[in-house]
Amino acid sequence: MQYLSTILIVDDDAYVRAMLRQVLAEEGHELIEAMRGDDALRMVSEHLPDLVLLDVMMPGIDGFEVCRQLRAAPQTREIAILMITSLDDRFSRLQGMTAGADGFISKPFDRSELLAQVRTITRLNRYRHLLTEQARFAQLIQLSPDGIATLSGDGAMTLANASLAALLGVEDPQQLDGQSLEVFLTTDSLDRYRSGVDLVLSGAQPSVRLELNMRAVGGQQIPVEVSFGAFRDQNGSVIQAIVRDISMRRRAEAQIQQQISQLTSLHAIGVAITASLDLETTLSVLIDRLFAHLHVDAVNVLLLNQNTQMLDLAASRGVALPPDRYVSVAQNEGLPGIAFFTRRPVSIADLSCEDLHNSRDRYLRDHFTSYMAMPLISHEQSLGVIEVMKRDQVEPSNDWRIFFETLSIQAAIAISTAGLFAQIQQANVELSHSYNATIEGWSRALDLRDHETEGHSTRVTDLTLQLARRMRLSPEELDHIRRGALLHDIGKMGVPDRILLKPGPLSSDEWQVMRQHPIYAYQWLSAIPFLHEALSIPYAHHERWDGSGYPRGLRGDQIPLAARIFAVIDTWDALRSVRPYRMPWPEARVLAHIQSLSGSHFDPQVVEAFLALMRDQRELTVH
Repeated sequence: MQYLSTILIVDDDAYVRAMLRQVLAEEGHELIEAMRGDDALRMVSEHLPDLVLLDVMMPGIDGFEVCRQLRAAPQTREIAILMITSLDDRFSRLQGMTAGADGFISKPFDRSELLAQVRTITRLNRYRHLLTEQARFAQLIQLSPDGIATLSGDGAMTLANASLAALLGVEDPQQLDGQSLEVFLTTDSLDRYRSGVDLVLSGAQPSVRLELNMRAVGGQQIPVEVSFGAFRDQNGSVIQAIVRDISMRRRAEAQIQQQISQLTSLHAIGVAITASLDLETTLSVLIDRLFAHLHVDAVNVLLLNQNTQMLDLAASRGVALPPDRYVSVAQNEGLPGIAFFTRRPVSIADLSCEDLHNSRDRYLRDHFTSYMAMPLISHEQSLGVIEVMKRDQVEPSNDWRIFFETLSIQAAIAISTAGLFAQIQQANVELSHSYNATIEGWSRALDLRDHETEGHSTRVTDLTLQLARRMRLSPEELDHIRRGALLHDIGKMGVPDRILLKPGPLSSDEWQVMRQHPIYAYQWLSAIPFLHEALSIPYAHHERWDGSGYPRGLRGDQIPLAARIFAVIDTWDALRSVRPYRMPWPEARVLAHIQSLSGSHFDPQVVEAFLALMRDQRELTVH
């Protein structure tokens, strides 16, 4: 069972503890118990529960003192405390509130009332925990390919490229032939390396990726990432090992992790909180309960406006206040101002007997007889006031007052939670803007690295969106296409400069490295849920309609539509741009070339839509 919350029950009465266990166990909470105040303080320090159900009258330290000590300690001051006591006088409740209690339940307790308060408090705790957990987000790993080797079944290298030789400080790659890669591993990496080799040779896993430490011939220790994959040739089992120097990556990880955390730390949060935390819904439920249980004729809820520092009318039922008046009240104005300013209830059995100086109060007196206002306070913060009115003269009973006070405490917690939800929504909007700005920054950085393609990402993104709109893709799909187009060449960050910036044609080996960049893009970006839908362009824009593309050899409709659209635009921009080895092609030649590749390289429907788009743009330019 996955526990919802950890709750500490503190009571010297075994029967009461048993009753509380019975009620709360059905909710799935983890329950711990203490019989004395000093035991409670120790267990809170050890377990840091989400909620403490605290008896008042106990041997030794009473519940009030336990509450004060918990509120005084930085580690425990935010833990929710609900007092369960047979003391039902107002002085005891005020003493408990002063000590820092979040609520009260009277003995013998009502099961529904207890569960309602516990659920409200534990729900708020869960949302706070979500916010904290959302700050630990997975880090983005940047790969940097370095060396390639093939190993025989006994671990000896049968082939090593020049990059691996350079990494290991060997002048000639042939010097590595017949040597075991284990020779260059540090002692602490040997066991993991051998386990990885065994996994791929046995077929238990198709591939294994490990981070190990290697030692070059000169003694320099190098952190590397080694990826293994097994295949068979005529001589038996062979292992391919790709060794990448991750020294720079290690240094960059901290900065990248911070950026990703800033962009995503709050994203999951906006998804997790339920619609019941909407302030309007919360206030509607509150008013329903006030009418149902207190049998009042009218209710007003006034909440503090942080900008104006006025008490604004947030919800009302049963009274028609003039729309141009009385919708805002100063903190020290009238009856609600007294309740807010003093943080104490205001109760008047007969308004007609009162000398009221405030026009709003006199307006209420013209329509109602009895009046009571309760301040809304959550964790020592004043949030507003609840007013209830009745047309007949009523002297509220003690139970009525206690219920209204308890309901006000619950309401304050719910309103505080709803306010937090609204803040999170605003933060998510700002986070999304920040996310998109960062993606654009990454795109500009990619263009700046390759001077030949400067401005390429922006151009292809704009034209890809035009073509996607023409093909009637949804606004949500357009957002993902925009991000994917901006990041279409993010994988080239893993391609060495000597290959990426080479002025002449690439060799077959260099093309082998270059064609890994869609895979690098997938490995880096798939760790970010926000970019999952944008992955199709970086991962698949080099696939071809006839299946001759890379990296996966997809064909036809197997290729995501976004990637099929982008492939046409990418080719258009590349052929229309200046390169050191050729001048830009004329527009007519490029269009004819793209049309000639319809059905082989490109999706015929996409080509048809693209050519129509170009015709429309030419006609618009002419006119």
